[in-house]
Amino acid sequence: MIVKKIFFLILVFSMSSCGYEPIFLKQNDLNKLIKNLELSGDKNINRKIISFLNLKENLEKQTGYSLKLNSNKILEIVSKEKTGNTSIYRTTINVNVSLDDEDGKPIKQKEFSSNFTYNNMKNKFDLSEYQKNIDVNLLNKITEEIFIFLNS
Repeated sequence: MIVKKIFFLILVFSMSSCGYEPIFLKQNDLNKLIKNLELSGDKNINRKIISFLNLKENLEKQTGYSLKLNSNKILEIVSKEKTGNTSIYRTTINVNVSLDDEDGKPIKQKEFSSNFTYNNMKNKFDLSEYQKNIDVNLLNKITEEIFIFLNS
């Protein structure tokens, strides 16, 4: 029992002196850097990314970067049964992110992509709800990657 307490104390002291800082702590710093947002592609995906990153366009700023987002969602049929009915789907979300300086020259540029393959369901309502859930999960994964990319 005493060994566990000593180990815990050593762990706490080592973490406090190493400069550890949570990644998502600097979420408001992005808003200070971004002056202009240019969105193209799927509007719903772009809105969710902007709301997750908590970004707002601020045209009153004299200096700042321009963030360009180009997104799309692809729902494709991977496999069909002998009768021609779809048996397996794949949903793919692609987002191109470009951070440009005031002159329009790209500073950072990267493409983020995430996909998920799943089986068809007999109940079409359940299938559509499942597809919405998959979209949210894929988008959360991509937005976390974008946040880390923009903060590095």
